[in-house]
Amino acid sequence: MGQINTNLNKLEKIQEEGNDIITEINALHEKQNCTLTKETTEKLRELYKKGIEQANREDRICKTIVEDIDNLTALGSHSAKDYQTPQLADDSNSKRKRREESVVSGSSKIKKHKNGGNIIKNGSNVAAKQPKFKDIEKNWILATVVSYKPESKHYEVEDADRDEASNRPGERFFVPAKNVMVIPNPSDIRPSQEFAPSTTVLALYPSTTCFYKASVVLPPTKLSSQSHQRAYLLTFEDDDNAQRYVEMQYVLEKPPDMK
Repeated sequence: MGQINTNLNKLEKIQEEGNDIITEINALHEKQNCTLTKETTEKLRELYKKGIEQANREDRICKTIVEDIDNLTALGSHSAKDYQTPQLADDSNSKRKRREESVVSGSSKIKKHKNGGNIIKNGSNVAAKQPKFKDIEKNWILATVVSYKPESKHYEVEDADRDEASNRPGERFFVPAKNVMVIPNPSDIRPSQEFAPSTTVLALYPSTTCFYKASVVLPPTKLSSQSHQRAYLLTFEDDDNAQRYVEMQYVLEKPPDMK
């Protein structure tokens, strides 16, 4: 709730800035009547640019507030015992811990919901976009589906990153269905479904439980190495152009909102 209040305060300030810009624009128009000097025209151009930027900022903060409200609504519809209070990461920019061997690849399946539409089965491995209150950068992580809440269209997922000190399971949290992507079974992936070279994808960084933006260098069918016939050769963003192998099931289509 605190994050929502913070964003509402930001929204109020942005709207106040917008009102100031409109007031200044109207004042210039009234002052000049039907005659616009070169100086006034330049001033108006700058003000309109500021107005567009302000409107875009207002749109972004509104979308963030709506997403936070959706997450809060999902949390409020379930008992406290079903949810572990999320903790902010100590370093949101660091690579996450080594992926646990207990993570089973290709366990995900999809079934029809009685009210229509496909839902991911409990126990399936997925890529889940973390909510802002858990990770300010809202990175995608490897997780397991715990349950699906049709009334709010949210999944409850469990982070694949276990607490090594206590050996406890990873945190559980709720995410909108649009922010969950199923990890396919390798045997279900056909050559025709491969991503072509230079395609931007979302991929699991080797030896971690976090997905990052990457570019395809070579798909599995183009690799000559016998040991990597079911892997992609990728380059990750901000990784010094290093080429890395990633198992094919952990290379996913780039989310629409990823820049």
